[in-house]
Amino acid sequence: MKSKLYIVFRLNEEEYGIEIAYAQEILRMPDHLTHLPNMPAYVEGVINIRGKVIPVIDLKKRFDLKTIEESTERRLIILNFNNTLLAVVIDDVSEIVNIEEDTIQNVNSIISQLGQNCLAGIGRIEQRLILLLDVLKLNTEIFAYQFEMEEIK
Repeated sequence: MKSKLYIVFRLNEEEYGIEIAYAQEILRMPDHLTHLPNMPAYVEGVINIRGKVIPVIDLKKRFDLKTIEESTERRLIILNFNNTLLAVVIDDVSEIVNIEEDTIQNVNSIISQLGQNCLAGIGRIEQRLILLLDVLKLNTEIFAYQFEMEEIK
């Protein structure tokens, strides 16, 4: 059976997973971000990490989730897509898990098209359900929006 490693993290009370192959590093949320004008609400700004300017996306805002409480454990997962970097804000990292492909439930095609969600599937580990993100779709959506804004100017 084929399986993949996922970083499991929390957004409010839900568990999400991102394929570990896309994760470059996990950092504490910095005290300061550089905010950008005329960006969607989920674009928190940019950060400078070792000389690279990286956009920061708040996944709660992107997924239209209400913030239950502001966590002091907030982290950034730096995602790497062929040297294109993107940082996503999460509440906390819980673990790295190995999920067998046959335990991943595909998202119903009707649901997957609603609200431009970025779900690749739902991983089942015993009684837990982990929402697996399609990070390539998320990356394409974020950077496509930025290119549209540049064309408008």
